[in-house]
Amino acid sequence: MDRLLTKKELADRWQVSETCIDNYRRDGILTQCKGIPAVRFSLQHIQELEGVKPERFSPLEKKKLEQELEKVTKERDKYKEIATNVFNESSKVFNFSKGGTNY
Repeated sequence: MDRLLTKKELADRWQVSETCIDNYRRDGILTQCKGIPAVRFSLQHIQELEGVKPERFSPLEKKKLEQELEKVTKERDKYKEIATNVFNESSKVFNFSKGGTNY
């Protein structure tokens, strides 16, 4: 679960008063987490407001996904080549390359 910040933690982080945080909530600038019986803010949401784009994956997960993407890309290229060869061979049989038909 995403780390949650209290109103005081957020006020300290932004170097403003807790009243200022309340004003931001009232004005719709900040949205507190729903379903929690206390005022808490999602760290990810706060980072997005601050212009920081948090990483969705750890470096290990990212490397694993990059390797999987490379594997799938190679497999796709292999099948594209097979499909091209099948089309080229079938076009010889049906004489597609000359625009005619052999019916």
